[in-house]
Amino acid sequence: MGNPSFARLRVLDLSRYLPGGYATQVLADLGADVIKVEDTGLGDFCRHEHPQRGGMSYYIEALGRNKRSVALDLKDADAHAAFMKLVEGADVVVESFRPGVTKKLGIDYAAVRAVNPCIVYCSFSGYGQDDPRSQLPLHDLNMQAQSGYLSLNGGVKAPLHLCDLASSMVAAQSMLAALYDREISGEGRFIDVSMFDSFVWWNSLIDTRWGFQDESISEDTIAFPERCCFYNIYETSDGGRLAFGLIEDKFWASFCEDAGVPELIDQPDDAYERMCALVASRTLAEWEAWLADKDLCIAAVIDKNAASRSSWSASRPWWPTATSRAPGACCRRTCRTPSPACGPPSTTPSRRARPWGAHGEVLRDRGAHGGGAARAGLRRRRGGGASAPGRRALRVVRRRA
Repeated sequence: MGNPSFARLRVLDLSRYLPGGYATQVLADLGADVIKVEDTGLGDFCRHEHPQRGGMSYYIEALGRNKRSVALDLKDADAHAAFMKLVEGADVVVESFRPGVTKKLGIDYAAVRAVNPCIVYCSFSGYGQDDPRSQLPLHDLNMQAQSGYLSLNGGVKAPLHLCDLASSMVAAQSMLAALYDREISGEGRFIDVSMFDSFVWWNSLIDTRWGFQDESISEDTIAFPERCCFYNIYETSDGGRLAFGLIEDKFWASFCEDAGVPELIDQPDDAYERMCALVASRTLAEWEAWLADKDLCIAAVIDKNAASRSSWSASRPWWPTATSRAPGACCRRTCRTPSPACGPPSTTPSRRARPWGAHGEVLRDRGAHGGGAARAGLRRRRGGGASAPGRRALRVVRRRA
């Protein structure tokens, strides 16, 4: 499922929603033992997002594969002690509370480092731990708006949470870099991930262009503006759409010659309008037939159903397959992180996300199974008993001494 080299790593993930969950998903897919540490009330909030199937949210299916889960009330002394027992054998701790909360709970970097000096501790916040704006209730879209990005794309929100994903990438890279550094220095690290700063980093090409244009940029002066003739999406006569990515001059010239419009090669002022009319003169099928023997950067815009049926996706073991409608079943094969550096892609199915608090053996293996820790820490079912360990739980791998 992952690279055996990563199996010795243990990650404690206290985060909620996408930023932390996506970052630790990278580590889980690489083979690390990622343990979600969730509260005893609702667990990770993403578990309750809709749509759901078989009592599981699509959100946790996407971010919970290859992970285990324990539920702890960290305000309880015994549960806190149980968590610190887990810290003793951990390599990484990830959290996304508002700055100051972990200190109140007694699980901040200083407290964790006192127990495990080699720990890599990663904290997510809006603007960094010391910025007062991180205390504000802001989400991905708010920070996109504050970065200037939304002023350049027509103010349209993307289907993906770009700021969240940028911070996930920064966190995953930083954790792996810190673990590598620890192999040399023997020291742990504190990683302060600012979601805003991470997204500004993703904006580097836009911001550099802004600087080169005397600190002026708009939808009309970005690299490929709204009316760009060679890099755009056009509608066909039957409502289909084609994505044109003819950035290089040779491709644009070749298309114009083959399509019988050589006068557009020099991109006259009305090139965009004429391209709209040209593409709208044929159906999508007619254009695809015309493109069959052409070497051009043009592709049909297809939906997810068509994408999952394509031969391209079928050849990739990490591509998700169609969703089963059987009760309690979701994806037959969930998406995974494509990691060529870790060897050939595994054909072994990923381990499905499990209910929160389902892996009580994690606490028992660290000697935190007795007394109040078991009573206060493990999530209760309606019948009053603690959650049983998952049937397909990953084997506990102790951290290398």
